[in-house]
Amino acid sequence: MPGIAGFFLKEGGDFVSLAKNMAQTLSQNRKHHLSLYVAQDRGLALSRVGYSFPNLGPGAGLLEDEDIALVFDGELYGETPSPDPLFLQKSLKERGLSALSELRGVFSLAVFEKGPSRLLLISDKFGLKPLYYTLVSQGVLFASEIKALLCHPGVSREPDMEALADFFYYGHLLGDRTPFRDIKLLSPGSVLILSEEGTFRVEPYWRLRELFVSQEEYEDGLLASVVEAFGEAVRKRLRFKEELGISLSGGLDSRAILAAMEEEARRIPSYTLGLKGCQDERFSAQMAQICGTRHVFVEITQEHLKDFLDLAETLIRLSDGMYHPHESTEKAALEYFRQAPFRILLRGHGGEIAKASLAYPVQPSRELLGLKDPEKAMGFIFQRANLVLRDVDPGKLFLAEELKRESSRAREALEEVLGEVAGLLHPVDLSLYYFIKEYIRRQAVASLAIFRSQVDIRLPFLDEDFLALLLRLPPQRRWSGEVHLEIIKRYRPALIKVPNSNTGAPLDAGRVRLFLTDKFNSLLKKLSLPGFRHYTEFDRWQREHFRETIKKILFAERTLKRGIYHPEGLRRVYEAHVSGQRNYAHLLGTMVGVELWFRNFVD
Repeated sequence: MPGIAGFFLKEGGDFVSLAKNMAQTLSQNRKHHLSLYVAQDRGLALSRVGYSFPNLGPGAGLLEDEDIALVFDGELYGETPSPDPLFLQKSLKERGLSALSELRGVFSLAVFEKGPSRLLLISDKFGLKPLYYTLVSQGVLFASEIKALLCHPGVSREPDMEALADFFYYGHLLGDRTPFRDIKLLSPGSVLILSEEGTFRVEPYWRLRELFVSQEEYEDGLLASVVEAFGEAVRKRLRFKEELGISLSGGLDSRAILAAMEEEARRIPSYTLGLKGCQDERFSAQMAQICGTRHVFVEITQEHLKDFLDLAETLIRLSDGMYHPHESTEKAALEYFRQAPFRILLRGHGGEIAKASLAYPVQPSRELLGLKDPEKAMGFIFQRANLVLRDVDPGKLFLAEELKRESSRAREALEEVLGEVAGLLHPVDLSLYYFIKEYIRRQAVASLAIFRSQVDIRLPFLDEDFLALLLRLPPQRRWSGEVHLEIIKRYRPALIKVPNSNTGAPLDAGRVRLFLTDKFNSLLKKLSLPGFRHYTEFDRWQREHFRETIKKILFAERTLKRGIYHPEGLRRVYEAHVSGQRNYAHLLGTMVGVELWFRNFVD
């Protein structure tokens, strides 16, 4: 994945070769540009790999003067009078770290101050551009991908088994953990400060808590302002229109973005990915026709299902082992991106925040609207967020002690990340806090790392100013699509009549019609009838196409010798799934992913 890499080391060998190796590890895309700065006498290296967009300036994200050197990847939103790196240089010189809280954007940033020498590593407020770091005896190394850190022989590859325990429960890691014990992810809205003497600290410059309000502060009359703020969020992300494309489904999130683009959507490339005859194919084509986009349908075919091992290893390699195969649509997407007529892609991640009851995996139920007990709210989130293990007894599946105490460890991890806000937020907002801070940042961003190997990503729903207004609305006013409907009414009302692929009904359907259509739609989807199919059928593919490859990986002597799984428990899970008795697709995909991570990163 494109991004930044570098180090600040007291001593070492050939710093230039190490810096080049780290940077080149980030991307093998020949269209990406490499910017590199090495100060051998200081033990410093800064690099960036990626597309050279105009906002990055003549150094493609790299900038140096007599006081500082910095490397920047991403983009700032709002009125910046100069290229982003130059604006950051000026702001940091004038105001120091206090300038960071006012930044709006998606970025990772490393700044070296020359006198007195210190290194600053800075993450954006939502952690949408990951920045990993590790401390070694000589100093610190950092990179947008873990694999770049492993270029240094002093970096430990020891697994963090407690982190893997979180993975087997939540389907992603929590907090700052990575699969490696000594490698951490810089927290969102934070700055890591390392001095020349080796003193080290991480401190926040912004907290997600600031976006939320107490129940007493909810305001019912803000909907029009929320709609306008979303339109502005989209407009801010339309820079470099000639590079822009949009991913469309038949649901609400991408539809709201398309609507807010208004006439700017005309002639923009758009695509929909899925099985031939899926509902998304039909409904997205209708939306594209209304808005005048240059639309294509990217079909998932049997060809994409032939080599599950190659697919799984690609996902593990591109995500540093943090996104495991559980949908298998990514291969078709990557093939399309290599020849797509855009380099920047608008996507609807985060749209669930504006329809809280649909924010997978937490999906608050109506009982949370009146709930007062923070402990019960935490328990609700804990149960809903169990994506992987489900009803499997960890004591019968695992041999590793850290994994056998899976449930208690996972609960402890949840309390670590939610404890400081559990008693302050409405239970629905506590669910959304988890969704933004952990699920989006650790699961969705890991999946986007795969896309970012070919295209840059823009996420209008994850806009600070929009969310600050949205989250002031009472939860029931942002429950199941009310905000999306108002956005579409305001900017492109013709899209209201195109049915929602999740319900089969137009967006203005009455309650009775919506109820009946939803039931009928669900039945036809289950029958997988042409025109009503779901866009993917991973559970069936896993049983029919991938089962032998999964079996070879999980029951290989190499796998069983690790002492992670109880062979008999593993066999029971595998047989229950392939026979159709249970749906353990996510669990099997995670186990395959963990084993391939060991083979590709640890062994």
